[in-house]
Amino acid sequence: MENVDLSKLTTDELQELLKKKQKEEKEKRLREKQEYEAKRDLLVTSLIDRAKVLHNQMKDFKQYAIDTLEAFREEANAYGDIKKTSKGGFSLRHSETQELVSLDRNTIAEYDERASMAEGLIKEFLEDKVKKRDQQTFRMVTALLERNKQGDFTPGRIASLLKVKDNYEDPRWVKAMQLFEESYRVRDISYSVSFFRKNAMDKDEAITLTFASIPVDRPEMSETDSQAILDANKNR
Repeated sequence: MENVDLSKLTTDELQELLKKKQKEEKEKRLREKQEYEAKRDLLVTSLIDRAKVLHNQMKDFKQYAIDTLEAFREEANAYGDIKKTSKGGFSLRHSETQELVSLDRNTIAEYDERASMAEGLIKEFLEDKVKKRDQQTFRMVTALLERNKQGDFTPGRIASLLKVKDNYEDPRWVKAMQLFEESYRVRDISYSVSFFRKNAMDKDEAITLTFASIPVDRPEMSETDSQAILDANKNR
């Protein structure tokens, strides 16, 4: 803007000049905002696009790893490479490099609605035939029927109860034992695969595939960011 002697301008001219200046500043702020948002959106889009590619690659690799390990399961089991105590998961170790691949099967043991029917039959039987005659057995069976905090039966306790299923011939007891056995199931929650290699200490070291756990060189933190973190911690 060329130099203007403001003392020679009328009030209307000053107001018009002010409006012009405010308009220029507003347009400048708008341009800066648009330029910033364009750079920001470009950065976010580029990172998200690469994240999607990696996500799909990780998904495909996980499925491939699970499928190939499951295909090898029968052969490994026949050879004795899978422990008898395995609950569905197993590990395979390379004979020379000692690298390890582990298939982990996450499951949950649960009972369906028939277990509640069994519970009712047992409690009826206990009140009718056991409570007055054998307090110790009554308390023991009642304790085995106790549910956990989530309101579910505990598989270990029900398994203990089934060990004495032949102790009584009462139809209610017999039916309850049958219902408990039929209602039990093991449900798969998820499968995961882990990979390990030997480190310098000859210990298994995970090959990290979880994004947040992969170590990287951290950029130096600016003074502004450091102060912002300090201020945030003070306000907690």
